[in-house]
Amino acid sequence: MLKWLAIHTQRAGWDPTELARATAGEGGALPEVEFMAEAQRCDVCDHSLAVLKSRRRRVVTLEAGTFVAKEVLKYCPGDASHPVLGSSVLARLVKPCQRYGYDLVVYVGLARYPRGKQRIEIQAELLAHRGIELSEASISNLCDRFLGYLEALHLARAPALRAAMSEGYPLHIDATCENGRGGLFVCINGWRGWVLMATRIPSEHADHLRPTVEKTVALFGDPIAAVSDLGDAVANALDALRQRGIPHFVCHYHFLGAVGKKLFDNANALLRRLLRSSNVRRDLRDLLRELRRYRGCSGDGRRFGPGPVREDVLALVLWVLEGEGKKDLDYPFSLPHLGFYQRCQQAAQKAQCWVPSPRTQPERRAINHLCTMLSRLDRDARLHRGAAKLEKGWQAFAELRDVLQLTNAELPRAEPRHHQIEIPEFEVQRLKEIKHGVENYQQELRARVPPEESATTTNPSPSTVILTYLERYGHLLFGHPTLRDDTGAVVAVVERTNNVPEHYFGQQKQHLRRRLGRAHLARDLEDQPAQAALVANLNRADYVRVVCGSLENLSAAFAALEDSALEQTSSLSRTHRDSALQSRIRTLLGPEGDRPIPLAPHAPASANGAPATVS
Repeated sequence: MLKWLAIHTQRAGWDPTELARATAGEGGALPEVEFMAEAQRCDVCDHSLAVLKSRRRRVVTLEAGTFVAKEVLKYCPGDASHPVLGSSVLARLVKPCQRYGYDLVVYVGLARYPRGKQRIEIQAELLAHRGIELSEASISNLCDRFLGYLEALHLARAPALRAAMSEGYPLHIDATCENGRGGLFVCINGWRGWVLMATRIPSEHADHLRPTVEKTVALFGDPIAAVSDLGDAVANALDALRQRGIPHFVCHYHFLGAVGKKLFDNANALLRRLLRSSNVRRDLRDLLRELRRYRGCSGDGRRFGPGPVREDVLALVLWVLEGEGKKDLDYPFSLPHLGFYQRCQQAAQKAQCWVPSPRTQPERRAINHLCTMLSRLDRDARLHRGAAKLEKGWQAFAELRDVLQLTNAELPRAEPRHHQIEIPEFEVQRLKEIKHGVENYQQELRARVPPEESATTTNPSPSTVILTYLERYGHLLFGHPTLRDDTGAVVAVVERTNNVPEHYFGQQKQHLRRRLGRAHLARDLEDQPAQAALVANLNRADYVRVVCGSLENLSAAFAALEDSALEQTSSLSRTHRDSALQSRIRTLLGPEGDRPIPLAPHAPASANGAPATVS
């Protein structure tokens, strides 16, 4: 099509070089290219068509640059009510009544979303390499058009996608809600990693989740299983699937995390509050800052007197503050406050090993100051009791984690290089062994827990808490379906974690951080349209092959979309739960905006000391 346009423009006396130069403003008037309606006869009555009129509009495409398209329309002289026909070649280049071509929409959309480019970077690329100048607002509008076309294409190709998933699919669902102001809900094919459906939700309530699940099932068929977290809202949204006999499994990671939070939350909050009020961390940082001044000098005039200080003293203080320096796992899979308290208790012993005698005067004074500072923690018995409770709970938590065999590589935020390639046959056998171990562990817990103790008891034991969770969710932990080939060999098994959407949300935050250039993304996640979730599918070669063949054909696939397909798309919503209230605030503030209210002047005092009345 673009090759035809190049030939057509050359016949009109313009070559692509002149078009690009005209687009960049180096030439005079823009070139004009005529597009005659190709049809010769009426589609309705087969009457010979006649020329009706011509219309012009400015068109910008990626390949041909900017030009004026002169479209010659034809009509049916036999019946004026029959449709007026335009050029199908021009319609494949640019949507009617639009200026920017489909290829430019695809270029901007792919640069903005999969490549994570900022608008100013896309501006520079187009101007430098294509001679096309666009404003940031135009780039934003093209991004919105890209998302709308992509959703329409996804829905139009749903039958083909469903046929490609004829082997069945596990449905992984999850929602992310930032600051309780709404968020994004996604339904993902766990085996292929395709985002099947996404929508914005005001809150994680079953009434908001259920329609999206039902639409996903209506378009792509019943899944072989559903995997989610422990939330009651998500479970209620899957009621219809469970009634049809489709199994529902809870994520092992979320299950273990819920147990850990139940075991640790109260004691961990108490320990955090007490450590913060003690100001020990602040004093340790001050001590480390002071000791760094001894590097490269004798210490004359320093706080701890003259003399050298070995690096081991600085290492001791830094170890108490940060441990080994490794990144902690997410709570409750690590307890950083407990670890800090334990290192404070071990500091004196470590000093004997790391800084042996003889010690210089500043070393002795620094270590004595460190021990005196940390001894403040021993005066509060609440710290000791909170730490002891956390240690007891941690032992039980680690025991349950060993039984479930949940490794760090299976956690959502594990590094990709730590992910092991699982052999499905071995994974099925491993799940059977884990299930057998959990059943034995559950029997052991029943023997440990006194008959009169339950989860509703004040301060229940860790064994009681774990047993309660196993009895409530144990039947949702195992029994994951498998996919077998013609020989009966296992080629895939439903994952026992909900890491598919967890990894998706993590990658989306990375792309969003790259596009926006800032770390705090709560408001940006709220404002991002749900259609942006479908862009992740373009990184899947099997998905692209079904919907358009290749990314080079994406613009042609957008051009081939019928108006009925575009009408089925949802609006690009960037509103959240408080958008209407914030709009009302702006209305109430009026043109003054957010200007600070000026303070009233102090009234002069009267003779008797009371404020005088100002008329």
